[in-house]
Amino acid sequence: MDVSNTAPIIEFGQSPAQGVMGPFVYGGDTTAMADTAVALVLASPQVESDTLQTLVSVDPTQVTSYNTNNGTNFSVLPDSLFTISDTVNILPGYRVGSIQVTLKFPGLHNYALPLKISASYFLNNNQQVIVSSNSGTFMWLFP
Repeated sequence: MDVSNTAPIIEFGQSPAQGVMGPFVYGGDTTAMADTAVALVLASPQVESDTLQTLVSVDPTQVTSYNTNNGTNFSVLPDSLFTISDTVNILPGYRVGSIQVTLKFPGLHNYALPLKISASYFLNNNQQVIVSSNSGTFMWLFP
């Protein structure tokens, strides 16, 4: 099968496309500030020669759906408890970028941080990149 003309796709690094199902329980310390990151992956048949800019946003609908399907009562992590880089650039020649996240929760639990890829495009020609239909969202749980 020749995939050389397949369009590039942007997706989260921890996702069904990589054989990993979320949401993901945060494994770090939830009593102190933490600097961490979430990976974005550019899936393409060849290395790209242009910078890919990707916009990421919080997606509360994931929490609602998760709660309904699992009988849970997670809330979206309040804006005051995290900062996130909502724009990620994957430089030419690379396939992975990272969303910088700072978590500021003082031991609070039962929160979720649901993220989605809102848009992605190459900077030089403004060409849109397909957002993966099964790996375009990511959610951390803080039980």
